[in-house]
Amino acid sequence: MSRLLTVLMAVYNGEQYLRTAVDSILSQTYSDFKFLIVDDASTDSTRDILGSYDDPRVDLLFLEKNVGQTAALDIGLRRAATPWIARMDADDFSAPTRLQTQMEVLAADASLSCVGSYAWTFQDDPSISETIIVKPIDNFGIRNELLRGSPIIHGSIVVSRDALLKAGGYDERYRFANDVELYDRLLENIVSANIPHQLLGIRRHDEQGSRTKASFDEVIEIFQHRLATKDYSRKESAKVRTTLARFHVIRARFLALEKCFSGVFKDLWQAFRLSPIDFLWNCFFVMVVYQMSERSRVRIKKLLRRYPREV
Repeated sequence: MSRLLTVLMAVYNGEQYLRTAVDSILSQTYSDFKFLIVDDASTDSTRDILGSYDDPRVDLLFLEKNVGQTAALDIGLRRAATPWIARMDADDFSAPTRLQTQMEVLAADASLSCVGSYAWTFQDDPSISETIIVKPIDNFGIRNELLRGSPIIHGSIVVSRDALLKAGGYDERYRFANDVELYDRLLENIVSANIPHQLLGIRRHDEQGSRTKASFDEVIEIFQHRLATKDYSRKESAKVRTTLARFHVIRARFLALEKCFSGVFKDLWQAFRLSPIDFLWNCFFVMVVYQMSERSRVRIKKLLRRYPREV
């Protein structure tokens, strides 16, 4: 009987955290999968670590040239041959029942093409949770949340390979916001859901690139493209504009740290132009709330959900 699932991981110089991530997949209660790991021309001991695993489910692909995580994922996607693809990052941790839970949900609902889950964050020990990350659980909520960012945690997904390929796969131009860009093409044409259980642990560390100026350069480009090409309703467009305005304020903060004050002015002006009503609120959020610990930000966001601000 052929396997239904490939777990896809791309890694570059991941020696510090790699074993924890790999071991969490090989210890899953659902065991009938291929584990395709694409090494993106690592220069540390990553290849030695991967080569030490003697498990027939592990399929290693060593790239001779560093192409970036997004391109490496696309290479792996096109090499895989199973109907379903599960994502896993080389610094995270999958709960033991993650794959079993997701495959059972997919088997029970043939309409679903993508399933993610809630997650928790941790520093060093996956068993010590710092914060909980929740996402909308149904397709309507996911599409609505897409107007504001990424409605499914990318490292948590199990998704139809055919759906990914029909959407065009991963776009290597986006090295940091590849999930947001992918979801623009993917989620409009499929039914998706999030399982309201914490099945993925996300490690927080200094080497992550999701909170850098380069990452916000990409999300700003993505949201600008949305406004220019999507046939949004007036209310939907307002949500996108408000989110884009906040991204401009965040980038302005990065530029201020670099003492690029002309760039700061341009981004703040764009933020005001896009959403003048929310300008002061966005500045307060970025300059005050954004600087707090992740645990404090989560608490504030929970409080704000009790008093939703309609746009």
